Amino acid sequence: MIGLASVEEKDEASILEILYYLSELAVKYAREGLESDTKRLIERIKEIGIASALSGLELVVTNTLLLYSPVAKEACRKGLENAVVSIALAIGEIGKAAGGQKMEVPAKIAASCLGEMGNTAAFTRTRKETIAVIFALGEIGKSVTNQSLGDAANSTVTILGETGKVAVNQNFEDAALNAELLLQEIGTGAIEKNLKETADSSVRLLGDIGRTADMQGLERVLLQAAYSLETIKFDAQDRYLVSASLIAEVALMDFDNLGLDKLEEKLNKNWRRKRKFPDIEL
Repeated sequence: MIGLASVEEKDEASILEILYYLSELAVKYAREGLESDTKRLIERIKEIGIASALSGLELVVTNTLLLYSPVAKEACRKGLENAVVSIALAIGEIGKAAGGQKMEVPAKIAASCLGEMGNTAAFTRTRKETIAVIFALGEIGKSVTNQSLGDAANSTVTILGETGKVAVNQNFEDAALNAELLLQEIGTGAIEKNLKETADSSVRLLGDIGRTADMQGLERVLLQAAYSLETIKFDAQDRYLVSASLIAEVALMDFDNLGLDKLEEKLNKNWRRKRKFPDIEL
């Protein structure tokens, strides 16, 4: 295992050489359909990426994230679903660590990589990967928001929202619900940090997901959007963030026309109070 101490003892060139070797080997294992071996190397690469973030090695962190792409493509081609899930979660953990160290560029790259994976996973109706991608994006989004990294927060929220809409279009209800709850959490965090653009984007995307859910007939997703918008609206009013409050109010007015009062009793209370990420434990 390569930990923080091992990374600190090596120069960047040496660490990158190890990463390239591990990535090439992971691609080879994926090509051969050896999922357990592929996952083992994904984990090793993740450990180096996180340790590099904690050591302030931004170049290494960036390269670590980019090296997952060929492994993910080969794993997708071979149908190694659990390996793809492992990659999504690994990227999320590295992106979260990077955000925690105020490394904005790697955090944005991590979100971008996940966005690409999320779209591909959802369009091919692979629900498990979509849930993992949404979870990972949420971890990055919360991390960069907590560190007041506005640009990274904005891009992550946008990708999370778009992935949520794709999940709705594919009728992945649980994935869409989790996306909404994460947007709510990030949105309220953005309000606390006075990240107005991130808060506004969270609200807009919740409205978009709700309207898409209505077209798809996903009542629970539509209703969760309304609850999340109400939560952010009141938080925004308390903090005098007028734009987020107004955007939420307009979206809720649209939802009122859909007869949401008839849907309230259908919402499972667990979804209103607790995120669930089923089927991603490996």
